[in-house]
Amino acid sequence: MSKTMTPRERVIAALNHKEPDRVPITLGGSANHLTEQRYVLLRDHFGVQDVPRRTLVGYYTTPDYNPVLDKLGTDFRFIHIRPPRSYIANPLISEFREFVDEWGIGHRLVSGYYDLHGAPLGGDLTIEQIEKYAWPDPYDPARLEGVREEVEYLYHQTDYAIVAHRPVYGNLWEMTRALVGMENALLLTVTDTHIFDHLLGKLAEVLDGFYDAFLSVVGPYVQVVEIADDYGTNVGPMFNPKIYTKFLKPRYKRTIELIKKKAPQAKVLLHNDGAIRKFIPDLIETGFDILNPIEGHLPGMNPAELKRDFGKNLVFQGGVDVKTVLNNGTIADVRREVRLRIEQIGENGGYILAPAHNFGNDIPLENMLAFFDGGRELGEYPLKS
Repeated sequence: MSKTMTPRERVIAALNHKEPDRVPITLGGSANHLTEQRYVLLRDHFGVQDVPRRTLVGYYTTPDYNPVLDKLGTDFRFIHIRPPRSYIANPLISEFREFVDEWGIGHRLVSGYYDLHGAPLGGDLTIEQIEKYAWPDPYDPARLEGVREEVEYLYHQTDYAIVAHRPVYGNLWEMTRALVGMENALLLTVTDTHIFDHLLGKLAEVLDGFYDAFLSVVGPYVQVVEIADDYGTNVGPMFNPKIYTKFLKPRYKRTIELIKKKAPQAKVLLHNDGAIRKFIPDLIETGFDILNPIEGHLPGMNPAELKRDFGKNLVFQGGVDVKTVLNNGTIADVRREVRLRIEQIGENGGYILAPAHNFGNDIPLENMLAFFDGGRELGEYPLKS
């Protein structure tokens, strides 16, 4: 295709499994962030100024990436729900003020990493506790201050694709783990599925409220809506996939119905770490359109095989190795890795170039720049073998 597309046109083509002028490139979504140190490195390299606000990206905040994204030439911009007034938007490279949030979860910094702790519903959970818990109000008007103006500006005054960053910390399984603790969450899936089911039902009600409130404002303008849950370890499923089928899948179908009602033109992205191949057929049946971050070094997650087996139903985002190549490779290595992933996943569209996880502090500036430069130069269609 010879015509140069706008970023929005390029993304829409790829999301509909059509070949655009080149593979779209993204930075700024779930599992697709910069550490604060990497942001500062890129900001200073490009000589751009900080935007005087921080954006809520799940349970923590980052600087506003947009000035850096403009320089990197990415195709997506993100719209974020606002935190409640009680939330403390801590920078991650200076003094950190610990706090307990509206969910009853503690926020702290441990060895430089953001950490949620407390498990306020841990212990011997009962239905009565679930019903009497002080759940957040998704319709708090503070969450939407300035959102309409920002999304309308992005839609009408720019030609970027717009993503509704997930308006929640995480979704059903992630929030179960945060509220009851990892060990208790896993035990519930085996020893007390009645309580597990009731907790998921309440969580679905609250989390869907966040999507309803957020998408009532941004829905008409966005091309992608994010959901984030992690079901995989480095070797396979974190829990029996039948648990997803029985307890999570029906609720996600309803969430996706809500999303499609509010944003019928949008595709639904699922962030899901780890070796999750055994879940993928169910995820497709649930209605997810895009899967990220594609950790290709893990069992069952070879990008070429995923494209072969599921590429007619899923768009893939991610795949570029952050474990050995982006962190330790040469510029030439990075370019080879970018080209490999484009060749493996990019045929007939359906691929968004991104790293296989966040850009960590071990990734040097020159390799970050090589990733984005390589994507623009090597991702042009028709792809050459």
